[in-house]
Amino acid sequence: MRHDRKYAMPLLKRFLALWCSGILIVTGCSDRQIFDETGLATAVGYDLLKDGKIRGTSVMPSINPEARNKIQILSATGETSKGIRDKMNLQSDKRVLGGQIRVALYSENFAKKGLGSIIDTLYRDSSLSSRIYLCVFAGETYDMLTYPYSEQGNIGIYLYRLIEQNIRGEKIPSSTMHEFFRAYYEKGIDPVMPYIERKGNELKIKGIALFKGDRYVSWVTPKEAFLLKLIHGKFRIGSYDTSVPVAIFGESPKNHNSKKDQVQLVFDTISSHSKIKLSQVSPPIFDIHVELHARILELTIPLKLENAKLMKIMEHGLEKELEKELHKLISKLKSLDVDPTGFGSIYRSNRRGMANMTQAEWRKMFQDATFRFHVKSTIIRNGVMD
Repeated sequence: MRHDRKYAMPLLKRFLALWCSGILIVTGCSDRQIFDETGLATAVGYDLLKDGKIRGTSVMPSINPEARNKIQILSATGETSKGIRDKMNLQSDKRVLGGQIRVALYSENFAKKGLGSIIDTLYRDSSLSSRIYLCVFAGETYDMLTYPYSEQGNIGIYLYRLIEQNIRGEKIPSSTMHEFFRAYYEKGIDPVMPYIERKGNELKIKGIALFKGDRYVSWVTPKEAFLLKLIHGKFRIGSYDTSVPVAIFGESPKNHNSKKDQVQLVFDTISSHSKIKLSQVSPPIFDIHVELHARILELTIPLKLENAKLMKIMEHGLEKELEKELHKLISKLKSLDVDPTGFGSIYRSNRRGMANMTQAEWRKMFQDATFRFHVKSTIIRNGVMD
């Protein structure tokens, strides 16, 4: 009996090994067959039509080496993103999947009406990554995605890389689908997205789209986006250009009210961090302390920057300029009734019993709030002079 069991065990192991190998071979063939039968969209755009329906446009790479066009464009209209995808499948010889979507774009007109519903549908789709970048486009996304670009190739991948490198370069804040919803549902902060435009054959990030809840209201320039990031986060890299009166360096103005009376300075941010303190509850007063370590990349007059006195003058000029620009930005945000900086969240976390504070309550307090900026800059080394 033991002798039979001794020989039966190796036979059983061989059988299991052959069975597993067969499963792997079949699975490999099945995956290859599925890949050949599916189309992986890399970007999708949504426009709101006059009749209230939504037009969706998808970009997919063409895997046929004999195809003249390297990408395939599908477009359909419907009431929901799921219904639009079903209609796209009727136009394609491959099953359209969204697992590789990197960027979702929304026309400016659509964004003004509110994006909460359609983004929520995408967010609940388990086949999509929550790290998809969301953008507002200045125009119709159909026109943008179907434009015959000469060099970009797969426009979905190009858009993804455009946004990704500017986020890594800290030119703009990140706005994935997950980050949009986190800001949307949190009381005391409003979401943002990159604001993209097309000029001829070129796409560029024009600035940052500001939302009041889920509705697009306006946008800010990349320079203002730098200030937003300076308020509520740490910088490792980034750049900022400004101008200061030539007189502060002891130089005489050449022409009054002329650009030549200003010294243009370009700073490269080495590091920065901010600390926000709620100094008074009602009406709210915030003290925002920003410490900035930067180097000069460029300036438009020759100065001996090894002179410690001149460096102090330049640091003071940068501090006053940033404080002035930060106050201008807050005034703009108040006029638009939006708070992408998250001061409401800070207020709520620093006050007991404010866990149930509504967004409407914070918006009223935001209008009455005072913001005092204290910028401390240190220029740690200098770069290039014109």
